[in-house]
Amino acid sequence: MPNTITYSALSHVLPQQRLSMYEKVFNTKDAVELHGAYIWSVKASASIQPLLSALEVALRNSIHTNATNAISKDWYDKLSTRIRKGWKNKKRDIKNIEWHKKQVADIKKKLSHKTPPKGLTMHDLLVAKMDFGFWDNLLRECFSINGNSNALWPRCIPDVFPNLPKGQTNSTIQLKISALRDFRNDLAHNSPVWKGKGVIDEQTAIKYVNSQTDKIVEIIGWLSAEKVDWLEVHMLQSEVRRIISKDFLYLCQRKDMDDLQQKFSRYKRELRSNLKSLDKDEFDIISTSQNALYMITKVSL
Repeated sequence: MPNTITYSALSHVLPQQRLSMYEKVFNTKDAVELHGAYIWSVKASASIQPLLSALEVALRNSIHTNATNAISKDWYDKLSTRIRKGWKNKKRDIKNIEWHKKQVADIKKKLSHKTPPKGLTMHDLLVAKMDFGFWDNLLRECFSINGNSNALWPRCIPDVFPNLPKGQTNSTIQLKISALRDFRNDLAHNSPVWKGKGVIDEQTAIKYVNSQTDKIVEIIGWLSAEKVDWLEVHMLQSEVRRIISKDFLYLCQRKDMDDLQQKFSRYKRELRSNLKSLDKDEFDIISTSQNALYMITKVSL
């Protein structure tokens, strides 16, 4: 149980300055609530990672497949680029184009003595080695040239993003994906999942994490409606929604447990109706006479 831990003994292995942020935002009353909020953030971050991975893989494969069809197998070497006028735009475009070329050259060097696994080409292997930043960079204006058959954009937008809403361009998509890439990088460096603009308390923290999840799923939907269905069928989005909730936060904090948990004997008597009413994005907490807690969730639709 959380109250059996000597929290003061963790001071040299947990970030005390960061914990003070949790204390302020979540208005914690004791060490159990404070560390519970921290654990909630860790679990929420872990649950979001599969969605971010799904976004990255979908973006990578959609660009690679359609660029291969539209340009060539080594499309990353043959892309047409442009440098806009104006000192700031010119400098930015030159930097982004050179960065793209360097990334391709570096990966080619790393793969120079490797043989692709069966079923994959060297082009596939090279593309798979590119990180999220490579695909983010490809959406920039220097890769967009109207009427150019070797330019990615706007030519490939309808195929790469078949469900893109009207009014969106490669540039506006890039801004959204870049923000999510920053979010992913923050999580990879163990930043609080809820740390965002306008977050001042537990309510706004939960709202912020839900909004980030919405953005991830939205862009995956632009790439493939079927992949959003895939996330639903395998309950990946539901797992996130269960965790980024007030009930799950309070469970981690062991807060208001009388309202959150149900006695096993009663739950058992009403088992059929309880299971029937249980939503995929929710959970039930059952307590036994030995004070053990169990979580009931739906794992398939």
